[in-house]
Amino acid sequence: MNKRHDQCEQLEMYAVDGLNAEERAEFEQHLIECQNCVDSLAELASLVDLLPLSSEPVEVPSGMKERILGHILQHTATEGSNVEPDVQSVGNPESATTRAQSAGPGKFRPWIYSGLAAAVIVLGIYNFNLQKDVKDLKTELASINEPVQGVKVNKAVTLSSATADIVAKGLATIVIDSKGTHLLVQAEKLPELKGTEAYQVWLVKDGNVVNAGTFMTHNGSGGLYYTFDPSDYDQIAITLEPDAHGETPRGTAVLAANLLGS
Repeated sequence: MNKRHDQCEQLEMYAVDGLNAEERAEFEQHLIECQNCVDSLAELASLVDLLPLSSEPVEVPSGMKERILGHILQHTATEGSNVEPDVQSVGNPESATTRAQSAGPGKFRPWIYSGLAAAVIVLGIYNFNLQKDVKDLKTELASINEPVQGVKVNKAVTLSSATADIVAKGLATIVIDSKGTHLLVQAEKLPELKGTEAYQVWLVKDGNVVNAGTFMTHNGSGGLYYTFDPSDYDQIAITLEPDAHGETPRGTAVLAANLLGS
């Protein structure tokens, strides 16, 4: 096979961006000298342009193009292995070469059209589903950013430092919605955690202590959300614990407040 015909064989791979940078440069140089490839490329490009490019830009999953091209190339190899030998060409390789050259790059093999058409359909379906997922995600994000409906702030209590050497501050807010009553605890300027240390929130009434949860901090800030019955407790405290597994307070009180206060 001569150099020119070898370059013509790269036409379909060029159309689907399947060549590396060096091969692409060589083929583009070939296009300057081969009008058949120029005409054929325009015809192939019209098919590739059927891809749904009017949607919002989304990142195609890694490897999708390789999988599609791999399927096409595998199909080619299978067809090539099933080709019957040309009896007239045996002992006369020149005649086979002459017929291959006379076919010219303009006479496309049917599998290229079927392969590209399949790629268009697959990517079209994928793009449609991806658009729907993006739309659903935007709707969900919009609903998150909207003010929560039916939520009533029942009370907000300031959490004060339990000792003079701690500058932390916080807020315990009781909110009511359709699912019940909840305690939202927020704190800042907390001492930095070390090792396995953690902060725990405790609810107290008549000497009974209940663990309302554990939280870690980021830049001295943290908090948690706890569903409860306010009538069961009258005090709240946050302690700095050696770990997050305590059933009762073991560490140092950092913040505290009376839930019955105004």
